Amino acid sequence: MKRTKSHVQTLAALTLAACSLAGTTPVTAQQTTSASTVSAGPADAALHNAARDGKYLFVYFWKQNDQQTQSMQGVFDQATGQMTDVANAIRVNITDPSNASIVEKFGVSRAPMPLSLAIAPNGAVTQGLPVSFNENQLREAVVSQGTAACLKAMQDRKLVLLFVKQNIDAAAFQGARELTQDERFAASTQIVNIDPSDASEQSFLQSLKVDASAGNGVLVVMTPAGQPVATIAENATKDQIIQRLTAASTSCCPDGKCAPGQQCCPGGNCAPAKK
Repeated sequence: MKRTKSHVQTLAALTLAACSLAGTTPVTAQQTTSASTVSAGPADAALHNAARDGKYLFVYFWKQNDQQTQSMQGVFDQATGQMTDVANAIRVNITDPSNASIVEKFGVSRAPMPLSLAIAPNGAVTQGLPVSFNENQLREAVVSQGTAACLKAMQDRKLVLLFVKQNIDAAAFQGARELTQDERFAASTQIVNIDPSDASEQSFLQSLKVDASAGNGVLVVMTPAGQPVATIAENATKDQIIQRLTAASTSCCPDGKCAPGQQCCPGGNCAPAKK
Protein backbone atom coordinates (compact mmCIF):
# COMPACT_ATOMS: atom_id res chain seq x y z
CA MET A 1 0.00 0.00 0.00
CA LYS A 2 1.30 3.40 -0.97
CA ARG A 3 1.11 6.30 1.43
CA THR A 4 2.43 9.81 1.03
CA LYS A 5 2.43 10.80 4.69
CA SER A 6 4.21 9.47 7.72
CA HIS A 7 2.29 6.44 9.03
CA VAL A 8 2.83 7.40 12.63
CA GLN A 9 1.96 11.09 12.30
CA THR A 10 -1.13 10.36 10.25
CA LEU A 11 -2.41 7.52 12.41
CA ALA A 12 -1.66 9.26 15.68
CA ALA A 13 -3.53 12.33 14.48
CA LEU A 14 -6.50 10.27 13.33
CA THR A 15 -6.86 8.27 16.53
CA LEU A 16 -6.68 11.42 18.60
CA ALA A 17 -9.03 13.43 16.40
CA ALA A 18 -11.65 10.72 16.10
CA CYS A 19 -12.39 10.64 19.81
CA SER A 20 -11.28 14.02 21.14
CA LEU A 21 -14.30 16.09 20.18
CA ALA A 22 -16.55 18.26 22.33
CA GLY A 23 -14.04 18.29 25.12
CA THR A 24 -13.90 14.52 25.40
CA THR A 25 -10.69 13.03 26.78
CA PRO A 26 -8.67 11.49 23.91
CA VAL A 27 -9.00 7.79 23.27
CA THR A 28 -5.29 7.31 23.91
CA ALA A 29 -5.51 8.71 27.41
CA GLN A 30 -8.64 6.76 28.30
CA GLN A 31 -6.93 3.42 27.72
CA THR A 32 -4.83 3.81 30.85
CA THR A 33 -7.72 4.64 33.19
CA SER A 34 -7.63 2.31 36.18
CA ALA A 35 -10.14 3.87 38.57
CA SER A 36 -13.26 2.77 36.66
CA THR A 37 -15.92 0.83 38.55
CA VAL A 38 -17.76 -0.25 35.38
CA SER A 39 -17.95 -4.01 34.93
CA ALA A 40 -16.41 -5.60 31.86
CA GLY A 41 -18.85 -6.51 29.10
CA PRO A 42 -18.93 -8.70 25.98
CA ALA A 43 -16.92 -6.18 23.95
CA ASP A 44 -14.12 -6.34 26.53
CA ALA A 45 -14.09 -10.12 26.14
CA ALA A 46 -13.87 -9.71 22.37
CA LEU A 47 -10.92 -7.35 22.80
CA HIS A 48 -9.17 -9.84 25.08
CA ASN A 49 -9.81 -12.77 22.74
CA ALA A 50 -8.52 -10.90 19.69
CA ALA A 51 -5.31 -9.96 21.49
CA ARG A 52 -4.89 -13.53 22.70
CA ASP A 53 -5.19 -14.81 19.14
CA GLY A 54 -2.83 -12.17 17.73
CA LYS A 55 -5.62 -10.48 15.79
CA TYR A 56 -6.90 -6.95 15.36
CA LEU A 57 -10.32 -6.05 16.69
CA PHE A 58 -12.44 -3.69 14.60
CA VAL A 59 -15.14 -2.06 16.72
CA TYR A 60 -18.16 -0.41 15.12
CA PHE A 61 -19.58 2.05 17.65
CA TRP A 62 -23.08 3.37 16.96
CA LYS A 63 -25.88 5.18 18.77
CA GLN A 64 -28.92 5.72 16.54
CA ASN A 65 -30.02 3.18 13.96
CA ASP A 66 -30.39 5.81 11.26
CA GLN A 67 -29.56 5.71 7.55
CA GLN A 68 -25.92 6.75 8.05
CA THR A 69 -25.41 4.10 10.70
CA GLN A 70 -26.88 1.40 8.48
CA SER A 71 -24.89 2.54 5.44
CA MET A 72 -21.56 2.56 7.27
CA GLN A 73 -22.38 -0.73 8.96
CA GLY A 74 -22.63 -2.27 5.50
CA VAL A 75 -19.21 -0.89 4.58
CA PHE A 76 -17.78 -2.08 7.91
CA ASP A 77 -19.21 -5.59 7.55
CA GLN A 78 -18.03 -5.92 3.95
CA ALA A 79 -14.46 -4.86 4.74
CA THR A 80 -14.00 -6.79 7.98
CA GLY A 81 -15.59 -9.88 6.42
CA GLN A 82 -12.63 -9.99 4.05
CA MET A 83 -10.05 -9.71 6.85
CA THR A 84 -11.03 -12.62 9.08
CA ASP A 85 -7.53 -14.06 8.85
CA VAL A 86 -6.07 -11.05 10.68
CA ALA A 87 -9.01 -9.41 12.42
CA ASN A 88 -12.20 -9.94 14.38
CA ALA A 89 -15.07 -7.46 14.36
CA ILE A 90 -17.80 -6.41 16.77
CA ARG A 91 -20.62 -3.88 16.82
CA VAL A 92 -21.15 -1.80 19.96
CA ASN A 93 -24.23 0.27 20.76
CA ILE A 94 -22.88 2.97 23.08
CA THR A 95 -26.27 3.37 24.82
CA ASP A 96 -26.35 -0.28 25.93
CA PRO A 97 -25.29 -0.46 29.62
CA SER A 98 -23.46 -3.75 28.96
CA ASN A 99 -21.07 -1.81 26.71
CA ALA A 100 -20.30 0.92 29.26
CA SER A 101 -16.84 -0.46 30.00
CA ILE A 102 -15.47 -0.33 26.45
CA VAL A 103 -17.18 3.03 25.80
CA GLU A 104 -15.38 4.44 28.83
CA LYS A 105 -12.12 2.67 27.98
CA PHE A 106 -11.84 4.43 24.64
CA GLY A 107 -13.60 7.65 25.65
CA VAL A 108 -16.14 7.60 22.83
CA SER A 109 -19.34 8.58 24.65
CA ARG A 110 -19.47 11.98 22.93
CA ALA A 111 -17.64 11.11 19.72
CA PRO A 112 -19.52 11.55 16.43
CA MET A 113 -21.28 8.36 15.41
CA PRO A 114 -20.96 5.95 13.81
CA LEU A 115 -17.30 5.38 14.61
CA SER A 116 -14.94 2.59 13.60
CA LEU A 117 -11.88 1.88 15.73
CA ALA A 118 -9.15 -0.61 14.88
CA ILE A 119 -7.18 -2.02 17.79
CA ALA A 120 -3.98 -3.96 17.15
CA PRO A 121 -3.11 -7.11 19.14
CA ASN A 122 -0.76 -5.05 21.33
CA GLY A 123 -3.57 -2.65 22.27
CA ALA A 124 -2.61 0.24 19.98
CA VAL A 125 -5.44 2.09 18.26
CA THR A 126 -4.28 2.12 14.65
CA GLN A 127 -7.25 3.90 13.13
CA GLY A 128 -10.26 5.96 14.14
CA LEU A 129 -12.85 6.73 11.45
CA PRO A 130 -15.90 8.77 12.46
CA VAL A 131 -19.19 9.24 10.58
CA SER A 132 -18.12 8.23 7.06
CA PHE A 133 -15.43 5.91 5.73
CA ASN A 134 -14.71 3.43 2.97
CA GLU A 135 -13.44 -0.14 2.77
CA ASN A 136 -9.93 0.87 1.75
CA GLN A 137 -9.55 3.07 4.83
CA LEU A 138 -10.54 0.16 7.03
CA ARG A 139 -8.06 -2.16 5.34
CA GLU A 140 -5.27 0.39 5.84
CA ALA A 141 -5.81 0.17 9.61
CA VAL A 142 -3.86 -3.10 9.61
CA VAL A 143 -0.30 -1.84 9.96
CA SER A 144 3.14 -3.36 10.43
CA GLN A 145 4.25 -4.59 13.84
CA GLY A 146 6.77 -1.77 14.05
CA THR A 147 4.12 0.85 13.35
CA ALA A 148 1.79 -0.68 15.94
CA ALA A 149 4.56 -0.80 18.54
CA CYS A 150 5.40 2.87 17.96
CA LEU A 151 1.74 3.86 18.16
CA LYS A 152 1.25 1.94 21.42
CA ALA A 153 4.23 3.70 23.01
CA MET A 154 3.02 7.10 21.83
CA GLN A 155 -0.50 6.42 23.06
CA ASP A 156 1.08 5.64 26.42
CA ARG A 157 2.57 9.17 26.19
CA LYS A 158 6.13 7.92 25.78
CA LEU A 159 9.07 9.10 23.71
CA VAL A 160 9.84 6.38 21.15
CA LEU A 161 13.44 5.29 20.60
CA LEU A 162 13.20 3.37 17.34
CA PHE A 163 16.17 1.06 16.69
CA VAL A 164 16.50 0.25 12.98
CA LYS A 165 19.05 -2.48 12.37
CA GLN A 166 19.38 -6.11 11.38
CA ASN A 167 20.45 -8.55 14.08
CA ILE A 168 20.30 -6.15 17.03
CA ASP A 169 22.39 -7.39 19.94
CA ALA A 170 23.07 -6.13 23.45
CA ALA A 171 26.02 -4.04 22.23
CA ALA A 172 23.93 -2.03 19.78
CA PHE A 173 22.54 1.43 20.57
CA GLN A 174 24.32 1.64 23.92
CA GLY A 175 23.76 5.37 24.26
CA ALA A 176 20.02 5.02 23.75
CA ARG A 177 19.86 2.10 26.18
CA GLU A 178 21.66 4.17 28.79
CA LEU A 179 19.12 6.94 28.23
CA THR A 180 16.26 4.59 29.12
CA GLN A 181 18.08 3.60 32.31
CA ASP A 182 18.54 7.21 33.42
CA GLU A 183 15.97 7.92 36.14
CA ARG A 184 15.09 11.21 34.42
CA PHE A 185 13.90 9.40 31.29
CA ALA A 186 13.19 5.78 32.27
CA ALA A 187 9.44 6.20 32.76
CA SER A 188 8.89 8.29 29.63
CA THR A 189 10.86 6.37 26.98
CA GLN A 190 10.16 3.17 25.06
CA ILE A 191 12.49 1.18 22.81
CA VAL A 192 11.06 -0.31 19.59
CA ASN A 193 13.13 -2.58 17.33
CA ILE A 194 12.68 -2.85 13.56
CA ASP A 195 14.59 -5.08 11.17
CA PRO A 196 15.04 -3.06 7.93
CA SER A 197 15.10 -6.28 5.91
CA ASP A 198 11.49 -6.98 6.92
CA ALA A 199 9.43 -6.23 3.81
CA SER A 200 6.36 -5.36 5.88
CA GLU A 201 8.22 -2.44 7.47
CA GLN A 202 9.51 -0.85 4.26
CA SER A 203 6.68 1.62 3.76
CA PHE A 204 6.92 2.76 7.37
CA LEU A 205 10.69 3.25 7.19
CA GLN A 206 10.38 5.14 3.91
CA SER A 207 7.84 7.47 5.48
CA LEU A 208 10.42 8.21 8.19
CA LYS A 209 13.10 8.72 5.50
CA VAL A 210 15.28 6.05 7.06
CA ASP A 211 17.91 4.41 4.86
CA ALA A 212 19.47 1.42 6.58
CA SER A 213 20.66 -0.20 3.35
CA ALA A 214 24.32 0.36 4.24
CA GLY A 215 23.92 -1.93 7.26
CA ASN A 216 24.53 0.79 9.82
CA GLY A 217 22.05 1.08 12.66
CA VAL A 218 19.83 4.15 12.81
CA LEU A 219 18.06 5.62 15.83
CA VAL A 220 14.84 7.58 15.22
CA VAL A 221 13.31 9.50 18.12
CA MET A 222 9.59 10.31 17.99
CA THR A 223 7.37 12.29 20.34
CA PRO A 224 3.96 11.10 21.58
CA ALA A 225 2.39 13.35 18.94
CA GLY A 226 4.04 11.25 16.22
CA GLN A 227 6.66 13.83 15.29
CA PRO A 228 10.14 12.47 14.42
CA VAL A 229 12.50 14.92 16.14
CA ALA A 230 15.88 13.29 15.56
CA THR A 231 17.54 10.68 13.35
CA ILE A 232 20.83 9.65 14.92
CA ALA A 233 23.63 7.17 14.25
CA GLU A 234 23.64 3.93 16.22
CA ASN A 235 26.85 4.76 18.08
CA ALA A 236 25.62 8.08 19.50
CA THR A 237 26.27 8.45 23.22
CA LYS A 238 23.59 9.22 25.77
CA ASP A 239 24.85 12.79 26.10
CA GLN A 240 24.83 13.28 22.33
CA ILE A 241 21.23 12.06 22.14
CA ILE A 242 20.19 14.40 24.94
CA GLN A 243 21.91 17.28 23.14
CA ARG A 244 19.97 16.51 19.95
CA LEU A 245 16.68 16.35 21.84
CA THR A 246 17.44 19.59 23.65
CA ALA A 247 18.23 21.28 20.34
CA ALA A 248 15.00 19.98 18.84
CA SER A 249 13.03 21.27 21.81
CA THR A 250 14.66 24.70 21.57
CA SER A 251 14.10 25.01 17.83
CA CYS A 252 10.44 24.06 17.89
CA CYS A 253 9.56 25.80 21.15
CA PRO A 254 11.60 29.03 21.45
CA ASP A 255 12.01 29.96 25.12
CA GLY A 256 9.83 26.99 26.02
CA LYS A 257 6.73 28.56 24.46
CA CYS A 258 4.79 26.11 22.31
CA ALA A 259 2.28 27.31 19.79
CA PRO A 260 -1.34 26.52 20.75
CA GLY A 261 -2.04 22.85 20.21
CA GLN A 262 1.55 22.11 19.19
CA GLN A 263 3.32 19.04 20.56
CA CYS A 264 6.58 19.04 18.70
CA CYS A 265 8.81 19.04 21.77
CA PRO A 266 10.30 15.73 22.95
CA GLY A 267 7.69 14.09 25.14
CA GLY A 268 5.22 16.81 24.20
CA ASN A 269 6.40 19.00 27.07
CA CYS A 270 8.35 22.23 26.82
CA ALA A 271 11.00 23.39 29.22
CA PRO A 272 10.20 26.46 31.35
CA ALA A 273 10.64 29.75 29.55
CA LYS A 274 13.97 31.43 30.10
CA LYS A 275 13.96 34.44 32.41
